[in-house]
Amino acid sequence: MPRSKPDLSELGSVELHGGEFRAHLQFRDGVDQKVQIRGPSRTTQEHAQQDLEQIRKAAEKAETREEGLKIMEAEARRIKISAEYQSEIQQTIERMASQEIIDESDYEDERSDHSEPEWMKEYPSEEDSPEEVLQSTRPTLTPLEATAELTRFRPIHGKPSDLKHLLECKADPNMPLKTGDISPLRKVMSFAKERYVAEMRDLLLQHGANESDKDRERWDLRQRADVAEKIMKNNYENIDKDYNPWSGNDMDF
Repeated sequence: MPRSKPDLSELGSVELHGGEFRAHLQFRDGVDQKVQIRGPSRTTQEHAQQDLEQIRKAAEKAETREEGLKIMEAEARRIKISAEYQSEIQQTIERMASQEIIDESDYEDERSDHSEPEWMKEYPSEEDSPEEVLQSTRPTLTPLEATAELTRFRPIHGKPSDLKHLLECKADPNMPLKTGDISPLRKVMSFAKERYVAEMRDLLLQHGANESDKDRERWDLRQRADVAEKIMKNNYENIDKDYNPWSGNDMDF
């Protein structure tokens, strides 16, 4: 009597490998050949479990078991490629950060006379210089370096020109994200200043950022919030700050 095959939603487990964890699925294909699928190595068991659940979930809409298994294999490959890409980005971030430390050390040695650095002397703001006279001094980045910088981009402090430079250097707006992180598009909609948020969002979309239905809902909410804040500020300016609601009230308390 042939053995019953486990449901795809229960197939696989998390295995320990070289001090790390990874999703591991094994099964027999249509010709009874043993097949194994493994996810990328992760530092935590929880992350590997997430991979396993994601691989299982990918097969939910398959019409047959064989189709589901093929989808699971493809999803495992996609997760591995994404993990490798994320690792390359992280390594680039660490390399660039290390280089910045070295550059800063050299700079301190050069400025041992404690004189005022050139960049502090009459530095023009972006508002004073629409053409941004320093645009030509921006470093040319590889796509991987630009993507690494995009992970560190902070919309609340950055300007559209900063974001534009990274995107023109081929930064990936749809980069794989660390657990708990949010996409560059979501960061811009959540944290960019009101005067920059629409331009930053448009830049990301023009350069291929994926926008989900939830992202569009959040954009609508952000626009409503900005309008509400403007109304509140305008009303605040018209309020009599010296008005005392209790003046002239003869009631005893």
